[in-house]
Amino acid sequence: MLFTRYRIILLLLLLIVLSGCEINRLRSAEDLYRNNFYAAAIVELDDLISSAENRAIATRAEIVRSNCYSALAEAAVEKKNWPLAIRFFKLANSDSANLRLAEIYRDLSLEAEKAGNQIVSKTYLDAIIREVPESPLIPEVLYRRICYFVDVKSDNESAWNDYTRLYDNYQNNPYEILARNYVMRFVPGKLKYAEVLNEQGYYADALKELFELSKYPVVDMDQVNKQISAVYEKQAEELLSEQNYIEADRLFRIAMQYYPQKKASITSRLESITNLFIQKGNSLLEAGDFQGALVHYRKTFDIIPDYPPALEAIDRLFTIQENIRKAAELCKQGEQLEATGKLNEAMQAFNSAYALDPKPEYKQKANLVQNLIEANKNPSAFARRIITEYKGGLLTKRIQNQKQELLKRYKENEIQDSGWILMLSTGQYKYEARYDLLTPNETYLYVWQINLRDRSIIPLNKLSEALMQ
Repeated sequence: MLFTRYRIILLLLLLIVLSGCEINRLRSAEDLYRNNFYAAAIVELDDLISSAENRAIATRAEIVRSNCYSALAEAAVEKKNWPLAIRFFKLANSDSANLRLAEIYRDLSLEAEKAGNQIVSKTYLDAIIREVPESPLIPEVLYRRICYFVDVKSDNESAWNDYTRLYDNYQNNPYEILARNYVMRFVPGKLKYAEVLNEQGYYADALKELFELSKYPVVDMDQVNKQISAVYEKQAEELLSEQNYIEADRLFRIAMQYYPQKKASITSRLESITNLFIQKGNSLLEAGDFQGALVHYRKTFDIIPDYPPALEAIDRLFTIQENIRKAAELCKQGEQLEATGKLNEAMQAFNSAYALDPKPEYKQKANLVQNLIEANKNPSAFARRIITEYKGGLLTKRIQNQKQELLKRYKENEIQDSGWILMLSTGQYKYEARYDLLTPNETYLYVWQINLRDRSIIPLNKLSEALMQ
């Protein structure tokens, strides 16, 4: 114990000594920096940073090193040695150095632009965005890139991407306001493109284009809304041809919201589809979609109040709904009968409910009760039938296929085939089914749990699970 305490004390003393040495080395490097011996200071600082045990000293050394590189960079700037200045500012790796780097890129870009070298000018602008995205020069850079894309490259899409970035992040910045004049030059082309998309049936793409344009103060909103209305109207007409009347009606009304001047023509169009709502409602009623049918019948009242064919259809629907109510009562009776063990009466009630309202639920309940009746008669035989009839005898077939594969490697007398073994599992209606194939070297043990109530089969090992896939 005493030895351990001595070791700790010695280590602490060693750290103190080392820290003292590191502080002296840092002070020496700082003196070099203050006396403008930047290169020598950097050498000393690099060595200190790589070896320092005290992280505070290492951090301070990194700051001083950054200042050295910045000083070297400024010296290079005075000599207009731009590659060296850029290199040193990057090595400085500080916020202030990055801002100066952006300024140099901007100045070089302006010089290249004045010299007529637009490509080189843009290269420096790209460098600012890529290397110094937090620079306050970004609005200016984006504006100048927009000018380049429009005037030099005729690349309207790139110009638009830069403008959206400029507006989204620097709204009402002087450069954003200046950029609007450039963007307005090609906005009509984007509107025309949206119109073409609509004509060709690319409705989602057309709306995406128009809604994006609507976010920015470079478009005539009346014109944009008119085009948006046209897209919804064209979709509505297409849906009418597909007999999707509810969705067509919804889109027609959206079209009117965006361009109210179309109200008269669209209302006239809606009146012509009143009977189509009735027809669609009738088809839904026949398919058992009562709520959908009722929605379609009542939708006609938005066009013709108290439309007689719709009223008649609704009366017919209510009669069917009454049958649904009665079926639900019979289902509850069946559930009560099942709970008291009167399975035959319960099955009759479920079947009667299904006759009034052909819900899969009622048929399923009748089938489950039928399962219970069979399970109570001879559960083992019922379990065997479930497992052997699963997916047309799939499990039996695959087990036999596995046996045939084993016969390729073993003699028949070397293979033990257990056949199906059924035994009671946990719960009244749960049985375990086993099938074993044994050889001198290989063992195949298949086991499942069978729920007699719903005929479900659950594999109890990976081998059995794989056989069911």
